[in-house]
Amino acid sequence: MSFIASRVAAIRSQGHGIRTLFRAPVLPGHLLIRSNSITNKGGSSSPLSLLGKKFKSTTAAETSVGAQIPLNHKQKATTEISADGQTYVTTFANGLRVVSENSPGHFTALGVYVDAGSRYESPSTSGYAHLMDRMAFRNSERFTSAESMAAIEKLGGSIMSSSSRECIMYQAAVFSEDVSTALGLLADTTLRPKYLEEELAELRETVPWELQDFMSKPDMFLPEKLHETAFRSGTLGNQLLCSPNQLNTATPDSLAAYHRRWYRPERIVVAAVGLEHADLVRLCSENGFADLAPASASNQIEQPALSADSTLSNRSWFNRMLGAGGAASAHSSIDPYAKSMYTGGTWLDAKPDTDFTQVYLGFKSSGIDDEKALYAYATLQMLLGGGGSFSAGGPGKGMYSRLYTRVLNQHAWIESCVAFHHCYTDAGLFGISASCRPRNEHALLDVVATEIEAVASGKNRIPSRSSMRRPYASQEGPTQAEVRRAKNQLKSNLLMNLESRMVQLEDLGRQIQVSGRKVPASTMIDHIENIRSADIAKAAGDLLENPATLLVQGKIDGVKKFYPQVCANHGIKI
Repeated sequence: MSFIASRVAAIRSQGHGIRTLFRAPVLPGHLLIRSNSITNKGGSSSPLSLLGKKFKSTTAAETSVGAQIPLNHKQKATTEISADGQTYVTTFANGLRVVSENSPGHFTALGVYVDAGSRYESPSTSGYAHLMDRMAFRNSERFTSAESMAAIEKLGGSIMSSSSRECIMYQAAVFSEDVSTALGLLADTTLRPKYLEEELAELRETVPWELQDFMSKPDMFLPEKLHETAFRSGTLGNQLLCSPNQLNTATPDSLAAYHRRWYRPERIVVAAVGLEHADLVRLCSENGFADLAPASASNQIEQPALSADSTLSNRSWFNRMLGAGGAASAHSSIDPYAKSMYTGGTWLDAKPDTDFTQVYLGFKSSGIDDEKALYAYATLQMLLGGGGSFSAGGPGKGMYSRLYTRVLNQHAWIESCVAFHHCYTDAGLFGISASCRPRNEHALLDVVATEIEAVASGKNRIPSRSSMRRPYASQEGPTQAEVRRAKNQLKSNLLMNLESRMVQLEDLGRQIQVSGRKVPASTMIDHIENIRSADIAKAAGDLLENPATLLVQGKIDGVKKFYPQVCANHGIKI
């Protein structure tokens, strides 16, 4: 998950993604924008950009754009133009979509987006999206790994790959004269990769170090554990990273089978910003995107077989990494197209020697299909805001958000407190993460729960006794001033982030991939303006209708003893 909302909602996590980056030192660093947000490396936040108007459609031969596009006489393509005339989408006969916006500038942003990721994986392919990312820009039918790296360095731009729960993406930012070379590299790594045993051997040496680094950083590890605890039946709860045991059983043939299964034209979007649409379609045709065979009953690829030993070893590693009581058994049958099923749950990890105790309190929120709730949760996240105990302040830092004024400014022992929102196609996770010095963890949970309950009080909720003991923890719902400030900050973040070409590219590609349409910024602004205090209070109140997901890592004695009572006092199901 990953989208304009990962910047708008100030949180990333789509992420929460794993990225491989190849960067030459010519372009300035800000031209490559990571998909994580200001406060969290997670996924995908509430993607406001996935909502919008549909396109008006014409055949390629009937439009001025289509007339410039040389098409194979055996193929027919449809070109759609958005109502504002800014966005062009061409759909090849095989189902692959090509989308562009030609905004002026000195460089071009290119991206290939594949509808694949960890939520679609079964036990036999667990972690394979991670491996696809790590094998990117290496050997292909045209280039060796060394030749690919040499070509990337010669471009002098930025090329990167990323895997997340719902998307594997490949992006490049290059000077306009290098577009043909860059798109050729993207085409080779997505359409014609070669998986070699020596490349896998190299990954077996490097991935364990990556996993150790991942596990040592709570801000990366705990959001992953949050998903695994909240969605115990798999899908969004599947692990992002490939385990060492799974990596040991992976073969070039199994990776090739995974590639054939998911890298199909109907699941691929090629996007560009800063390039004429006719040129983009021509280059896509020349590089084989139009010739990719569509899915059919005759080319359905079965998933690689998984031995009992490797299944058990993968499960053992996952339990060691994420703790006991993990996701559904690795032996269970997983439907890769199943809807996510939120379960909630509790995970307490005793680490008494750590400097801080980390608390995550999350709830089920809406997916992208609920448009009004989507904007309400994005505004609610801005209203709650938060951050670290120390900030230099300044415009846009959220110093007047609730978690600053009512938590960080009131409790010197709290190190950080911030709202998060991970949003996906059919579900989301909204909540608050916080940290404090040991021995205050039970009070920290009470403070976090108070703020969730307080913002929901506008939905005819009765104040809890625990909250009424704190005069600053008013049981009033969001005030008009708070809502206005949150909406202004949300609009400001949206418009400022869209000034980045790489943000604009990812937003464009993912919108078309997920919803088949592009919403302009003006429409998003209108949706934000229509949010009222009652909408935010309702969204917050709806969070409490489902069981919570509670994670605590560090010194947990106080939380372990009191969390059932604390949650009950605030009307939180656990």
